[in-house]
Amino acid sequence: MAKQTFTTGQVLTAAQMTSLQQTAMGGGSATAKTASYVLVAADAGTTVIMNSASSTTITVNTSLFSAGDTVLIQNIGTGTCTVTAGTATVSTAGSLALTQYEGGLLYFTAAGTSIFYDYVQAAASTSALVFIKKVDFSAASSVDFSDSFSATYVNYLMIGNYTGTADSDLTYRYRVSGADNSTSNYNLQIFDADGTNVTGGRSTGQTVGRIGPTSASASRISNTTYFIAPFLAQTKGSQSNNMRTTSTAITQNILTNGFNAATSFTGFTLIPASGTVTGTFAVYGYTNA
Repeated sequence: MAKQTFTTGQVLTAAQMTSLQQTAMGGGSATAKTASYVLVAADAGTTVIMNSASSTTITVNTSLFSAGDTVLIQNIGTGTCTVTAGTATVSTAGSLALTQYEGGLLYFTAAGTSIFYDYVQAAASTSALVFIKKVDFSAASSVDFSDSFSATYVNYLMIGNYTGTADSDLTYRYRVSGADNSTSNYNLQIFDADGTNVTGGRSTGQTVGRIGPTSASASRISNTTYFIAPFLAQTKGSQSNNMRTTSTAITQNILTNGFNAATSFTGFTLIPASGTVTGTFAVYGYTNA
């Protein structure tokens, strides 16, 4: 039951009593959300349930709640939901990032001060990879990884594999506010070894970064990419390690990218230089504190 004010002599209905009992037992009326949400005063004493396949936030602002107010927050979606301090203060001994089926109680000690008591945290260690999202794609000319980066983590790991319809590079562009950044701020250094030849090269002022080489459909590539501080307003980059196999050879390819502009990015797009790609990638956030 949402928080409300009762008057002297007021007679409560059976439905109101049932709702009060539910709230007292740790439940309360529930509202389902499918996109990032900012708490409102009417959420006091209720349960807010997030159900989204993408990364979302639940933002907490000041001057909406009073000392003693509570909001129960649950995440049932596959995307990570992060309890985020807006103008209010949110303290916790655990993590504010809720993966699927995690939840917790937001308790206000004052109008602008709250404590988040997490009920379940899958990542119990002090240093761990936390799953953010996975994208499967088929015959794609671009693959959208919006909402992959946030203030929750500094560095990220992407693991997957792919094949292409053309023997060309698989590139990427950082993404923010629904648009790709195509400025000439991407710089590349490459190391390639096929068992017979070792080659290297460098290019600067590119409009895309590179994840790795795309091979014909008869070959298969294993890819591991580290994104370094993409959300921070500082120079950022990535490092990719690829393995391409054929019936007669194995090729290792290492690419190091830098982006020399202080922009905070929230995601990225994969783009084959030509043709299309088919495969799967999963993104993880690395928490080191």
